[in-house]
Amino acid sequence: MLSPEHVRVRRSGGELQLLALKGALRERALVLAGELAEVARAHLGKSRGELEAAWEGIAVSPRERKLSLGLAKLVEDASEFESGDAEQAAELRRDVFALAAQKRTTDALVFERDAILAEVATRRGTTAAALEAELYADLRSAQRLIACQAPAAEALVSTYERAQVQAILLRAVRVVADVGCASADAYRALFRQLKFRRLLYRVTPLETGGYRLEIDGPFSLFQSVAKYGLELALLLPALEACERLSLRAEVRWAHQGRPLTFAYEPSARAGAEAKPRARDEVAELGEGLRELGNDWQVEPAERVLDLPGVGVCVPDLVLRRASDGAVVLVEVLGFWSRASVWQRVELARKGLGERLLFVVSSRLRVSEDVLEDADEAALYVYKGRINPRTLLRHAERLLELGGPLPRRAERAR
Repeated sequence: MLSPEHVRVRRSGGELQLLALKGALRERALVLAGELAEVARAHLGKSRGELEAAWEGIAVSPRERKLSLGLAKLVEDASEFESGDAEQAAELRRDVFALAAQKRTTDALVFERDAILAEVATRRGTTAAALEAELYADLRSAQRLIACQAPAAEALVSTYERAQVQAILLRAVRVVADVGCASADAYRALFRQLKFRRLLYRVTPLETGGYRLEIDGPFSLFQSVAKYGLELALLLPALEACERLSLRAEVRWAHQGRPLTFAYEPSARAGAEAKPRARDEVAELGEGLRELGNDWQVEPAERVLDLPGVGVCVPDLVLRRASDGAVVLVEVLGFWSRASVWQRVELARKGLGERLLFVVSSRLRVSEDVLEDADEAALYVYKGRINPRTLLRHAERLLELGGPLPRRAERAR
């Protein structure tokens, strides 16, 4: 993942604009990508410091500096480094420094660095050269390059272009993405990605078809900014896989600068994203429910519930009672804020024609009583970890409310 300092941008009024890689500069980018990857492969077995020094030896103009640093970062991300033994290195330094301090105190006139290293090496049954090599083996610059899986130059440059957009999203306050997909399955895959990334989002159907996704950015939060920002950046390939994408973001590019607007539309549609797996807490819950071996069947939810004019709900699990086929849909809320939970409460009060159980962490300070009078939905507020037995009790209680459900319009375009 690139950092903002690797991104080639300019400010134009209140907008932040990416500088396109085209013409001679793109050809130069391909040359640099090939050289950086070639140098890395030539330094297998050598230290990170030696690799970085070799990269610094590649001649680049001031205009190419950010480009070169960004490509090098991507080559580094595609490489594997091996660290030395941090505990042993600390012990060696302690022994060397202690002996050096003793020698300086007793006989400063004959103090010699090589003699200190040789004496400590003798005590440890090794050589002075081996000891010196291990002395700072835990430092980043001393890590050994053991593998480089950098792609071909064209692919590396394409990765750099996408990574620049992702780096901008790391500083987003708010993202609005209008998306259009060719099938219901594609929409479901996109919404599952949103849930898997545990992003704070709102979905609104567009009159012209498709949906508008309003996603809170990392700079709208007071905590977990770095982790949340990474999840938002990693959503980009799923957005690019849509048939249509028009994205606008409000970003804090400078530390105390005024917000800027960033607009992005991919020049070409990306390939379909791999089907996302369930989030860890959802997978763990599903497994826990199956292990109970009771009257309930559990399966991943595949439906998108849309109440026109109100919003969209994307459940995580389907609970089906084997005795009568009664169904409860379960949605586990991730990074969600209290405001987002209240939006779900409003959605439930309007009615979606399904029994819905929303699972919320107690950290969000929401009471289960807020949906006490609702016939179609309930809240299960948990502390620590979700308890499968407690969740099933909530599902049973929700079904006990009885009464036929009104059928609502459902759309999963």
